[in-house]
Amino acid sequence: MDKDKKKHEVAMEDTKEMLDKGIGMGEIMSTTGLDERNINKARRKLEDED
Repeated sequence: MDKDKKKHEVAMEDTKEMLDKGIGMGEIMSTTGLDERNINKARRKLEDED
């Protein structure tokens, strides 16, 4: 697995944890470097896991 893909996967996992804690979109974007589209994707995955 290349470095960028691994970095993205870690950011997505961090995003799911932050969403679970109720942290807002803006803070998640600035902390993880992900855009709104990827954060919403993480949110959908988190909802599917429940």
